[in-house]
Amino acid sequence: MRPIVLSFLFVLGLAAGACSSSSSGTPSRAVPPDEARTLLLDRNWLDKMPENDRDRLHVYRFVPSMGGGVFQDRTLFKGTFELFMFETTEGQIRFVLPETKEKVTSEFRIENVDGPEPFDLKLTITDDPRGPKVYFGIRSETDKDGARLERTLANKRSQLVH
Repeated sequence: MRPIVLSFLFVLGLAAGACSSSSSGTPSRAVPPDEARTLLLDRNWLDKMPENDRDRLHVYRFVPSMGGGVFQDRTLFKGTFELFMFETTEGQIRFVLPETKEKVTSEFRIENVDGPEPFDLKLTITDDPRGPKVYFGIRSETDKDGARLERTLANKRSQLVH
C-alpha cells in the first residue's frame, strides 16, 4: 500500500477508537438502558468505601417496594438521611424530594468497572439532586432493607476501632 493510504487508514483507526472509548481511553462498558434500570434498584450505591471513621460517604438506595428511595450523607457512626420518590424511564431518573418540594429529572448511566475494590458497577447521575454524581455498586448485591450495607459498615467500624 502507498504511504498516504496507510496514513489515512491509521488516522481512521484512531478516530474509530476515539469514538468507542471513554475519556480514560478504555472502551465504554456502559450497560444497556433496560439492564441499567434493573441494576439501579435494590442495591447500595456508595460514592466510596470509607477508609476511616471520619470519612464522609454518600449512599443511594432505590427501593420500589418501600415506595421510593433513601439518600444518606454519613460517616460510619452518624449521618442524615432523606427519603425520596422516583420513577425511571430509559436513561432517566425523575426524583421527587418531599422535604424541599424539588422535582429533578436527570440522565443516568451504569457502567461495568474494575474497582475501586470491592465495586464492579459505576452509577453516574448527571444532575444529581444530592451528593457527588458518581457512585459505585456491586453487581451480585441486592439489599432491599439495607442490612448488608449496615453489616459491611459495622465490620469496617470494628476494624478501625481495634
